[in-house]
Amino acid sequence: MMKPFFLAAACLGIASAAQASDPQWPDCRTCHQVQAPDGTVVARGGRAGPNLYGVAGRALAGDADFRLYSDGLLAAAQTGARWTLENFNAYLAGPDEFLQRLTGDSGLESGMHVALRGDGAALYEWLQEVSQ
Repeated sequence: MMKPFFLAAACLGIASAAQASDPQWPDCRTCHQVQAPDGTVVARGGRAGPNLYGVAGRALAGDADFRLYSDGLLAAAQTGARWTLENFNAYLAGPDEFLQRLTGDSGLESGMHVALRGDGAALYEWLQEVSQ
């Protein structure tokens, strides 16, 4: 009778440890969550932005379940760009500037009004790891 409890507690502990392993996640979770296709919530967060499960390597604006991408991000997606580490870092450092540079359209805006403090490599790697 106690096995299901301990299994659930262990799983919750793993999710909590994963969330704590990237110090930048609290900045992201205001708008984003990480939820596996089977519904398992890896990291709780908001839904104003797309689900970040599997974002590493995914096409820009590539979450088919998210319907609120900005026109700027949709335009950038037309270039065929993917969320590589380089693109991820550039976007997080200056979202509007990244889209404008990628498309050549100086009027594009991202809809994301937060810039990441520091390097996003650890965050990218964490998202890649928890999405497997």
